[in-house]
Amino acid sequence: MSEQEVKRRRWPYFVVPIGVVLAVGLGALGFFSEFSSRNVDYTIGDESHPGNAVNVLTTVQRVDAAPREMVLQVLVMPRGSYADNGNETAPAKDLVVETSSLTTAPLTFKAHERITARELRVPLNGVVSFFPFDRYTTQLYFGAETAGVPAPVLLTVSDHDPGFITRPTAQQTGDGEVTADLEVKRSRSTFFLAWFQGIVMWALGLSVLGGAVHIMRRKLGLVWPALGWMAATLFALVGFRNAAPGLPPIGSLIDYCAFFWAEAIITLSLVMVTLKGVRARAS
Repeated sequence: MSEQEVKRRRWPYFVVPIGVVLAVGLGALGFFSEFSSRNVDYTIGDESHPGNAVNVLTTVQRVDAAPREMVLQVLVMPRGSYADNGNETAPAKDLVVETSSLTTAPLTFKAHERITARELRVPLNGVVSFFPFDRYTTQLYFGAETAGVPAPVLLTVSDHDPGFITRPTAQQTGDGEVTADLEVKRSRSTFFLAWFQGIVMWALGLSVLGGAVHIMRRKLGLVWPALGWMAATLFALVGFRNAAPGLPPIGSLIDYCAFFWAEAIITLSLVMVTLKGVRARAS
């Protein structure tokens, strides 16, 4: 074996580990970049007197794209003169908080009684069929009154849904009320996974097509292991497609761009190989 051949055989032992380390490093950087961008709280409202207001801590628990709904956990914390002797878990007077939820009545809290977190559902505007490019908008509204008198509201929005990113785009404050316009879009990891799924679907479909062309050109007839592989790939793609984040409905953009084409290519390849094989045996 010549020295040049030895060098050619050795280079994969150096290049492959370096490639793996670079890939893992890029993945880690992407993870920490997304984590740092999501770990942000947005405060909306009049912050001139933050210690003497009704704070509304809103956490986005889940975004249901199919029914176009956002599930929020809301914790109301009165501060300053609105708290019960400095106790921010109970109001000094009867407290009523109006919300933008269409399914929940106004939040009422009795004076001197402990406040617990409530779950709210607010509607979203958007079309899930554009997955993974779908975006949604909604408007949050909170208005507070203590003993019938408007109280200043300070709204804090936190995003805890790993599949979506929620960001405020506009805000408006008034006497005892605050309004925030929110934009909701798919997270970076969800977007990358959807693209990866589309690429894999096309790769599998073209792989099956290549195998079918090879069998037909060589006139190999009915190659049962190959036919089993094609049929298994056909049905495996259905489960793979259903693993898409958020389970987008059939007829989404990813279906028309990848899934339907891959299924059609695999089905056509399977049928053509079978017909060619049957004809070869008959002759």
